[in-house]
Amino acid sequence: MPLLEVKDLRKSFGETEVLKGVSFTLEGGEVLSIIGASGGGKTTLLRCLNFLETPDSGEILVNGERVFYIDEQTGKPVTVPGVQNIMGLVFQQFNLFPQYSVKENLTLAPILHAKSDKAKYRQNKKEIHDEIEQQADEMLEMVGLSEKADKYPCFLSGGQQQRVAIARALMLSPEVLCFDEPTSSLDPELTGEVLKVIKDLKSPERAMVVVTHELEFARAVSDKVIFMADGVIDEMGTPDEVLVNPKSEKTIAFLNVPKGY
Repeated sequence: MPLLEVKDLRKSFGETEVLKGVSFTLEGGEVLSIIGASGGGKTTLLRCLNFLETPDSGEILVNGERVFYIDEQTGKPVTVPGVQNIMGLVFQQFNLFPQYSVKENLTLAPILHAKSDKAKYRQNKKEIHDEIEQQADEMLEMVGLSEKADKYPCFLSGGQQQRVAIARALMLSPEVLCFDEPTSSLDPELTGEVLKVIKDLKSPERAMVVVTHELEFARAVSDKVIFMADGVIDEMGTPDEVLVNPKSEKTIAFLNVPKGY
């Protein structure tokens, strides 16, 4: 059973159809990179997967359970409660809170989530905070930034800020972790450290989706690559199949490589 299954996902803005029926599956432990020219639907797909946009139709399943679908009786979209904790998103511009320390950036969302159960939070406040603090320490150690826990984002390099953003996204233990252009704001020498972290995050319990323009990055980190154009998946396969020996004329034109290379 796939960890993530997307079925015929469609999304329009006014009369403009941006996603025209996107379907794919992703197993636990796999990394999927999505490439393509601007306007092809990549970012909209990522936003739909994280429910920052509501699809017009289609289904999203995680471990066989529908987390998004269209109710057959009402015709209205249904998003399963708590699904935001199933999906995690690392933004292109990091989106760290500058007024909070690195560790506070990690603990903020889990504490707010814990407070949503008022009775449990009142009874177990200290234990909950201690557990969240310990988890934050573990996440920072995972991304190699334990020594930066008390620093503020402005004192970190771009690569370090992106690693903090990754650690923050992991705090709610998402089953699907998405990245929106994770290296586009970084100097080339910092890209390698983010690439290493993403590779180290591969786990049978997690799938990862990366939207990127950097083809070498996609080839290095991915198990599957999708080329999107005009709101559809134009080509899908392994990194070598799509990036080295593409078959679609649109993919070939995008990569600017001769057919059969």
